[in-house]
Amino acid sequence: MSNKKSYYAFEDPHGTAIEFQATSLQQAMVAKKKKAHELGIPKEAFELTSIRKKPTQST
Repeated sequence: MSNKKSYYAFEDPHGTAIEFQATSLQQAMVAKKKKAHELGIPKEAFELTSIRKKPTQST
């Protein structure tokens, strides 16, 4: 089995979006917890919105 990474996107009810590249959902959840802590937002506020093979294009 290959270790292909996917991009996991999360968003909170206020529209704050974060995206991580990770090899598993568990790894993405750990990254989400760390980023939420840095932002001062409870990790429970973020919901998984997508899992992609390529990053989301920011405009």
